[in-house]
Amino acid sequence: MPHVQFCSAQDGKRIAFAVDGDGPAIVLPAWWISHVQKDWEQERFRAFFAALAEHRQVVRYDRIGAGLSDREREDDDITVEREVGDLTTVIDHLGLDKVTLFGISCGGPTAVTYAARHPKRIHKLIFYASYLRGESVGTSSVQTAVLDLVRASWGLGSKTIASLFLPDLSAADVRRSAALQRAWADGEMAAKLLNLTYFGDVASEAEQVSVPSLVIHRQHDHAVPFDAGRELASHLPNATFLPLDGRAHVPWEGDTRPVLDAIFSFLGIDVDAEAAPGRTPPIPDNALFRTGDVWLLSFGGKQSHLKHSKGLSDIAVLLARPGEEIAAATLMGGGAEQLAATGGDDILDEKARAEFGARIRAIDEELEEARGFNDLGRVERLEQERDAIAHELEAATGLGGRRRKLKDPAERARKAVSARIRETIQRITEAHPQAGDHLGETIRTGAFCSYDPRRPVDWHT
Repeated sequence: MPHVQFCSAQDGKRIAFAVDGDGPAIVLPAWWISHVQKDWEQERFRAFFAALAEHRQVVRYDRIGAGLSDREREDDDITVEREVGDLTTVIDHLGLDKVTLFGISCGGPTAVTYAARHPKRIHKLIFYASYLRGESVGTSSVQTAVLDLVRASWGLGSKTIASLFLPDLSAADVRRSAALQRAWADGEMAAKLLNLTYFGDVASEAEQVSVPSLVIHRQHDHAVPFDAGRELASHLPNATFLPLDGRAHVPWEGDTRPVLDAIFSFLGIDVDAEAAPGRTPPIPDNALFRTGDVWLLSFGGKQSHLKHSKGLSDIAVLLARPGEEIAAATLMGGGAEQLAATGGDDILDEKARAEFGARIRAIDEELEEARGFNDLGRVERLEQERDAIAHELEAATGLGGRRRKLKDPAERARKAVSARIRETIQRITEAHPQAGDHLGETIRTGAFCSYDPRRPVDWHT
């Protein structure tokens, strides 16, 4: 996990930042709505920036008004000037003499302005999905509609923005991203920051920037149109423009390899040469192993990183012993003999009941929204999930509302281990669909669990 620190702007506002890796610094001007700690917990985000941090020191920070930075921010303080001032605060606090700025989306205008005013402190500039003029980010009617939606309903507004940013992700992932936006900034602040995006203009500053610049833009980006990236590159005197296929608005989604390769080449990083001294052997296919609080999964030529969970530990044990039936009690905690505690436990403990209750409330909110949009398919899925949760709660409750007890430790282990393995396979499927499908088809759960593929698979665990 990142080591989060704070520094103070001139007005005393606290800015949260995180530093990963070593070497010459790459500083990312704050973009849209971020959270320096929670962002790192997102697997694809962590993989992208960890790749950069293998070769450079990577500095990220949250805008005033979002994430872990101070949330209060006055209306007249939401300007490009303030954004540049906070970037300056972070760079000065870390004592960085010369940096590369990596401007993502609305972080680009901040990078342009800082580079125009402090040319001697800039090594190079990198832009991804960025722009010069806010007016180029969609038509005025679209901008007005999005602003009005965010102000009227931050719930619907956040989902709209998440859909623009993450067009290739599942509906569940889009909803999750929208929920994170709402947790990291309130609707009023989001509308104000969006307004700054739409009405900023740094074209005049760009003409003064002479340092080497790389402008990367995906050709089908719906959040910031491709032409906006082309305009940015055309106004920077020493820029290279790199169009890429795809439509992901953030660099850590979609096909990240071309983005990273372009950045490494632009910065003169010879990945193979830098990795040679003391380099660990290449990660083999079909691998699942843990380093600290992160698991690395390699399967079918693709790698993903997953935050530690007991379910991953269970799966690793099963993969290491293919075809062997392992008691759920053994996976639960070292053997059935350790589970033979006296007395009975509630079928659902307080935490489980609270989680079920919270999910039912969330489903009710989503049902209201789905019915409003006449999304009958989604309504049916939500109602089925709600009924299933209600059934579980009913099964755990006896006459007079008394809580039923689960007296059989083996049954307790069966339920707990089966549930956490299924939940973990779902997480794997979201990060690595091919691996998730394989594990879903080959892992059996119950009183005894096993990994039994039709054809032998040699896993490294």
